[in-house]
Amino acid sequence: NDATFNSASQGGFASVSNDVPFNLPADFDLTNFLTGARSHYKTLQKAWNENDLDTIQEYVSIELYNELRAQRKELEGEQHTEVMFLDAELVRADSTASLSQVSVKFNGRYRDSHEDVEADINEVWHLERDLTQTNAPWLITGIEQ
Repeated sequence: NDATFNSASQGGFASVSNDVPFNLPADFDLTNFLTGARSHYKTLQKAWNENDLDTIQEYVSIELYNELRAQRKELEGEQHTEVMFLDAELVRADSTASLSQVSVKFNGRYRDSHEDVEADINEVWHLERDLTQTNAPWLITGIEQ
């Protein structure tokens, strides 16, 4: 009974090999990005717990949203997963003229207060940003566990 946000979506990502690209956009603020990523993880976990699909939709691609919505329907009522602590690390970055892609690895711990369960958080989020649009948001396109 894995109660963390998005327990099943793999996305279409190949396994990470040694020749992982790491070219960030020129104006990329890594510290701010990782601080934001941790905050967004907690926001999305809360939205998942509360079945707040509107909030989730703001952060993810339409394909991932449709997968998540179907998964969440299978869960009964409110969930009670609480993020205890969380670290974020950038593990991949690639950019073209029109698209920036990054992968963030999260490590941490969560607990479910109702089921009295604690477990590790260990997942990678893949995000993309459309560079052809001014101030386009980063959208989560896949989550690996």
